[in-house]
Amino acid sequence: MEHTEVGVIIVTYNDWKNTLHCLECVHAQTGLPGRIVVCDNGSDNEVADRILEGWTELAERSGLPAPIEVYGSDTTGAELVLIRSEDKESVAGAMNTGMRFLLYDRGCRAFWLLRNDVRPESFALAALLRHLEETGGSLPIGMVGSTQLVENTDYLECAAGGRWSRWTGDQIPLDKGLERHGLTERAALAKRLDYVSDASCLITREMAEDIGLFDERFNIFFEDVEYGLRARRAGYALNWAPGAIVRRMSCSTAGLTPFLSVTDDPELNPGDDQAFIRARFYLLRRERPLAALLMLLALPFSWHTFRSRRGRFRMVMRAALDGAAGKL
Repeated sequence: MEHTEVGVIIVTYNDWKNTLHCLECVHAQTGLPGRIVVCDNGSDNEVADRILEGWTELAERSGLPAPIEVYGSDTTGAELVLIRSEDKESVAGAMNTGMRFLLYDRGCRAFWLLRNDVRPESFALAALLRHLEETGGSLPIGMVGSTQLVENTDYLECAAGGRWSRWTGDQIPLDKGLERHGLTERAALAKRLDYVSDASCLITREMAEDIGLFDERFNIFFEDVEYGLRARRAGYALNWAPGAIVRRMSCSTAGLTPFLSVTDDPELNPGDDQAFIRARFYLLRRERPLAALLMLLALPFSWHTFRSRRGRFRMVMRAALDGAAGKL
């Protein structure tokens, strides 16, 4: 597959600075993608305007036509497109907006999903494409993940993605915390992948047309886990491109409440914690109902670990019950 057959999808919300930094990195790739789409997920008008203004200047410096602004379900064959949504959707919904848009382009054979806080190095796309074409296994490769570094360090947020615990519903990022030059051997790690992080991943058109798009009921967390599990059930392999290095400027799950090793840290964001727990129990109920029941029964025994923050413990219990009841 050639780089011109790839469409990039960058999801953003009320953050023009990170979005423009991400676009600069995409424009600096050794092979420029055929299409670049920014999905603005209901940002304030002035934020979306600054993205369009800054991207227009970047395109001019790169010798490319100016980006075209579209709304909702509008279509265009333009190379650079800013899709503006009037209402904020889930992260899965915003990614799906970009994928639906590019699915109209039959020349687009793969989608490179990026969160706007990611900084891909110049050879990232080339590495993703190289590992998409690998052969030797009996299953077609449906997704390839990147090597995600924590901000400006040489330590990993994850290698491609991670495992999903069938008993606790936990996400387990592979090689998290390791130094970039001491990673697990690629083929061995790829066999362990249950999901690929959607902060930076390449998805084939073939797989997207076969299994569908992301489940939009997941708001911020676990949409990539559900998608990876669905892809594997459908007979697709997940792969890792070690050379596809990206730097994640804000790692969203770093401070969330784990089970059953909970914390009363007052710096945690209760809203994110609630969404994380709901999604975790919702997915566990769908995939492993017995495990979800056992986790719910075990949860009350963790109350003492919250010490003085009883309010957070009540929030955790409510969120877990909501998720187990299918209320997202």
